[in-house]
Amino acid sequence: MTEIKKLLVTAGVAALVALPAASLADGAAIAKEKCAACHGDDGNSSDPKVPNIAGFSAVTIVDMLEEYRSGDRKGDKYKPKNGDETDMNAVAKDLNEADSEAVAAYYAGKAFKKAPNKFDAKLAKKGAKIHDKRCEKCHSEGGSLADDDAAILAGQWKEYLQHQFAKLSADERPMPKKMKKKFKKLNDDQKAALIEFYASGGGK
Repeated sequence: MTEIKKLLVTAGVAALVALPAASLADGAAIAKEKCAACHGDDGNSSDPKVPNIAGFSAVTIVDMLEEYRSGDRKGDKYKPKNGDETDMNAVAKDLNEADSEAVAAYYAGKAFKKAPNKFDAKLAKKGAKIHDKRCEKCHSEGGSLADDDAAILAGQWKEYLQHQFAKLSADERPMPKKMKKKFKKLNDDQKAALIEFYASGGGK
């Protein structure tokens, strides 16, 4: 997303926040209807395959929805308990721009909860050093800062992280050019260490 586009999205979200409570309830209603079955009522998933999105910046969520809507990012088929199978491409296409901004503002206002992961502390320590050298510039504070307008990595579900790292390695997910250049230089052991670091909570 370009800087100008980020400013426009941010301005749009700010406008939503300034609306009366009745208008903001639309974001909650959309989240309940379209997202909660997979991501949980507050954006914190109970399934290790599904990411926690609570606390992500609104810009990040809108950006992700745009990638899914355009097809630049392919969603995995998923069937929640007591729900129908779907994927993020279908969900995103069912949301218009206003819906996306409203649901983004809703989840941005929720608190991210660290997933109860089991992790290798020794490997996580190695991952911390790799993160500081390769990733900290864009995923600051150990990947825990939403203001970077990037997904929160610290405390994310380990199984989800493993799956996404595999997709990134196979060029099955889009990456910014700067990230792709750095990611391609990582070997499998370094990627495994980073996953353990993020699964540990990113040192936070």
